[in-house]
Amino acid sequence: MKTEAEIIQALQTAASLTPSLTVTQYQRWSQGQNAPTFLDILSVYGTWTNALKASGLLEIRRFESHDMIQALRLASAEEGKLTSAQYRHWASERSVPSLGDIITHFGSWSLAVKAVERLEEQHFTVQPEREKVEMVQALFEAYRILKPFNAITYQKWAKRFQKPSVAKVSRRFGSWKSALDELGIYESEGRGRE
Repeated sequence: MKTEAEIIQALQTAASLTPSLTVTQYQRWSQGQNAPTFLDILSVYGTWTNALKASGLLEIRRFESHDMIQALRLASAEEGKLTSAQYRHWASERSVPSLGDIITHFGSWSLAVKAVERLEEQHFTVQPEREKVEMVQALFEAYRILKPFNAITYQKWAKRFQKPSVAKVSRRFGSWKSALDELGIYESEGRGRE
């Protein structure tokens, strides 16, 4: 087992031969030398990134996780479905996390893409629930104040106060009647049916 001092010395020596030292470059360099193996490095530092930081070869990342996710979303919005090469080119012209930052943070390009996709799915699965809450609130509010209460009076009120429309409520609940049945609200007869 190599000491921390030996690992740091080996990393700094290997790094002097290349601008940014990767695991593959280090493994090639260390073959046939009495240098710490990649597994020695992992057993002491846990990750390649931690070893590079300890040896002074990697600046502490200036980008947070949300910065990386935001950059990936923006690149995807501008470029469409991204490959790592497309992202590298896109990022080279902007002050955003580099492809290396992204891969170091997430572990790989595909894991970064999957993380962003999961966040998008969570956003879109939470959104309909918020939308349903807004509809329920609007229906109860209208039921309290509209005399008579029915689809026609509700639609006029909803349009005036920018609330979910009858059509939107119907799509969300299956039908206008299903929405009212689910909430225990009943239409009342009157002038609004004209």
